[in-house]
Amino acid sequence: MQLNHIDMNLFLTFEAIYTHGNLTLAARTLNVTQPAVSNALNRLRERLEDPLFIHAGKKMNPTPMAQKMIGPVRQALRLLQSGISAEEQFDPAESDKVLRIAIGDIGETILLPRLVQILRQSAPHMKVQAFHVPRRSIPRRLSLGEIDFAVDIPFLDNAQLVHEKLMAEEQVCAVGRHHPFADKAAITLTDYLDMTHILVSSRPRGGGLVDLELDKSARSRLIAIRLQHYQAAFHMIERTDLAVTAPRQLAQLYDCKTFRVPFEVPNLDLHLYWHISADQMEVSKWLRKQIFSAV
Repeated sequence: MQLNHIDMNLFLTFEAIYTHGNLTLAARTLNVTQPAVSNALNRLRERLEDPLFIHAGKKMNPTPMAQKMIGPVRQALRLLQSGISAEEQFDPAESDKVLRIAIGDIGETILLPRLVQILRQSAPHMKVQAFHVPRRSIPRRLSLGEIDFAVDIPFLDNAQLVHEKLMAEEQVCAVGRHHPFADKAAITLTDYLDMTHILVSSRPRGGGLVDLELDKSARSRLIAIRLQHYQAAFHMIERTDLAVTAPRQLAQLYDCKTFRVPFEVPNLDLHLYWHISADQMEVSKWLRKQIFSAV
């Protein structure tokens, strides 16, 4: 099937139906009548030889082919729109954009308060929505435009994504002020291994960077608690004799005693990711500048 055999407007209709799952809402979005949307859908079905959407009650559910098409179609429409709007002046003071960012516990605690402070001054009408997005879903969500940015460890090898290091955080061992080791100036490896630890991870199993390093010398630490969020861990060490190994900037936000980890542990690197289709968009470039200035 050659593109010159298909009316490009049909893809606008396709995207609107996919987004709303309803012909009436799609017609309202496109500012056309519902029969016009139905006609366009029928023409595209005929060209592609696929029903594209199946009625299920009041919802139009996409077929496997439609699900496969939506990412490239949305990307192409965004590229076209960005090309048309390239000369338009972006004014952050007037923008009402909703910034959607996939970010974890560390970035949300360290980065977002500073970023929101910047935006409240420079772009007061902007809104921010932060999400937890499973790592494997980040490329797809960025390609579909469901999120603008993602903050995560440097793991994604995807030609459609652009990324840059945002921060490199030294890890420290933190304990409560009443911990038996709290009066020490420093801790030894023996001290560290004698502690009972909290592991913070979004994964249901497996260790962290610390455990990978300990494994290299056939050592292991005693992990009594596994949590999803650092905030809960820091509140927990205030009331117990547990320890948590965490990024230094994060530990500095809490009333706790911190020690240098007594063996080599890699820094926790966080990168900012965005889709290649947004790379030259003025709003994306401006937001990236604000995000980097926040760290």
